[in-house]
Amino acid sequence: MHRTTPLSTQLYTQLFPTPTPTDPPTFTAHLTKHLIPEVRIETATFYGSLDSTEARYPGLNYTFPPHRKRLGRFEHHARLFAAFDTLGWTESEVLGFCKWEGTAWARERFERDEGVVVRDTTGEEIGEWVPRRLRRGQGEGDIRVKTDIEVEIEEAGEQEDGEGEPMEEDAEGMGLMAEVDAVEDDTDSDEDELQSIGYPLNQQLLRAARLQGQAAPTDPEWEQLLKEAQERGVFLGDVSSAFAARALRTAMRVDATAAGAAAAAAMSPGVAQL
Repeated sequence: MHRTTPLSTQLYTQLFPTPTPTDPPTFTAHLTKHLIPEVRIETATFYGSLDSTEARYPGLNYTFPPHRKRLGRFEHHARLFAAFDTLGWTESEVLGFCKWEGTAWARERFERDEGVVVRDTTGEEIGEWVPRRLRRGQGEGDIRVKTDIEVEIEEAGEQEDGEGEPMEEDAEGMGLMAEVDAVEDDTDSDEDELQSIGYPLNQQLLRAARLQGQAAPTDPEWEQLLKEAQERGVFLGDVSSAFAARALRTAMRVDATAAGAAAAAAMSPGVAQL
């Protein structure tokens, strides 16, 4: 279809149906006053500077959706694109009309006159899109979750109280724990001996001696241990195994003769009656 009205007149009438004294009188004036300044602002914003040939000749295509989206942020270009759509212009009509600074027409003319090709670097840093299922096959974008669980077993003396905070120990307690560490380094034979005799047998011997009316001396260190345990509010069974080993070793220092006699008396009631 052949248009009898010039395109510039149609476009101006669509943009300014009732011009006011502040509106540009022609489309050329509107182009110079509004459209070209918006092109320069967009070019400087997109490229950062005008040092490169590409920035001086950006080659904006008014039929290319990405370029229209970039320029559509500006008021007058947004109205221009809306007028194109309302008038129903074809792509060839738009490209044939848009012949001003920054357009695809300006770049093509420069390339033709200078005999060079302006390299378009827009989007070079964006890689080709790959479907997610293919990326998984290539090993890209995989998420690895470490599921190893480490469990830490604390000594009984390091267990936390009801409020979730570890029990505090004074300087004296720390000294006792240092002695406990030394006890743990004893020979295997001493550990076997402690395990074979144990705390229950020692208590049985002392009880038998008291039943026979005999004095059952208690080692001073054992008394101090019981005193400290009572002051701390803990039982002997609550302390660590190494600490109990030291306690048993101390308790076994009771006089062997008295303990042996008491045990013999307890095992032979008839001898005790004599």
